[in-house]
Amino acid sequence: MNNEAITQIRAFDRFYTRIFHLADKYHLKTNLTLLEARILLEIGEHHRDTASLLIQELTVDKGYLSRVLKRLVEQDLLRQTPDETDKRAKRLSLTPTGQEQLALLNQRADDQVATLFAGLSAAETQHLLAAMQYVEDHVHLPQD
Repeated sequence: MNNEAITQIRAFDRFYTRIFHLADKYHLKTNLTLLEARILLEIGEHHRDTASLLIQELTVDKGYLSRVLKRLVEQDLLRQTPDETDKRAKRLSLTPTGQEQLALLNQRADDQVATLFAGLSAAETQHLLAAMQYVEDHVHLPQD
């Protein structure tokens, strides 16, 4: 890959980060960081209900994840219960407050996308979706 291509990709990354406000301290005008919001999503919708599954999906440091999970438990958004099959592990689940927060995050994310792409025609939307699928199909995290 040449330097011009790298420069263009990095510029797109900055654009994407800015347009979706991903560098904001709190995500979607909540009191949660982007990582905290993703954790709620992964547990509540994708059933990644252990720290090891979250570490694998989010590629986050174990110690950092532990501190974030502790904060979410203290905010009554998550609960930890012993795993019945592995007493060393804990299962994570959303509390009712956590479920409400996840619903709010999902609604705000849907509204954000609808607003950002409202000006696209149906054909332009399909073109955008195809381009996004192409990126997903061809760009992968390097294996450690």
